[in-house]
Amino acid sequence: MHVYGGIGGKQAEPAASTPIFFGHFAYGVATVVRDPLSNDLKFDLRYHQVYSHNTDGLVAGTLHWSRYMGDRQFGWLGNRPVADFLIRHPAFTEPFAIDGFHRSALDYMLLQLQVMTARYRTGDGTGGTYVGPVNNCAQDSNQALFASLRQMEQLIRAKEASLWQWAEANPEQGQRFRQLLSLNRELKTKLQPLSGSKSTWERNEFNLGSTLEDQPLRNLLIGLGSWRTLLPRLASETIARIFLKHGATIWVLRTNQVGGYDPDIAPVVPTAIPFT
Repeated sequence: MHVYGGIGGKQAEPAASTPIFFGHFAYGVATVVRDPLSNDLKFDLRYHQVYSHNTDGLVAGTLHWSRYMGDRQFGWLGNRPVADFLIRHPAFTEPFAIDGFHRSALDYMLLQLQVMTARYRTGDGTGGTYVGPVNNCAQDSNQALFASLRQMEQLIRAKEASLWQWAEANPEQGQRFRQLLSLNRELKTKLQPLSGSKSTWERNEFNLGSTLEDQPLRNLLIGLGSWRTLLPRLASETIARIFLKHGATIWVLRTNQVGGYDPDIAPVVPTAIPFT
């Protein structure tokens, strides 16, 4: 789970000129690999950027750390405050094995993120994607998360006619499945407090080619229904707390600090709501 803040100081970016800075949110996957030069273990990071195309050269899709952070022309390394939360939760990251079925909720989330980034690249066929209170990096990244949890639950229930017998015969997997259901319930309660089961996240509506002006009241109401995902930092802190509560472990990376001190820029913390 990735969040970035703003660039302030003498060479501040225009978006950081106001007291409110939204920042950016993305999911990705971290794989432990061996470095070919040092032979040490390291994290290989790939971001699934649910994002509208911009003047920084960012295109919606899967971006490797070496491009998104480390590229000398387009990367944020040393320029922008970045935090990567590496979350490991066996109920979410480890696969379930039932009747030849061998997938994890993480596998399905990565598939959903690929679908969502493809939709952003085409604007659901309109050619343009508009960011607003309903469709933005945090809202639609978490739509992919919810879709994966729902799909995982449906597939397990469909694969095993007698779910409780399967859980008794496979106690470790059964316990992880119960943890996954509990995690799903709390995520939906916290991130969709004003939305029912028939929300746009459940229906996966195709509306990326519409703007706020098309249906302003409806879009605002939908956005408020999942208001904790409107602000990237608030979304990331909420999700991190829920995963920790349900037994996950988190490793926080701050590799944006590589490169030394630059007196002309200063980090701008992304805005959160303190009373939540």
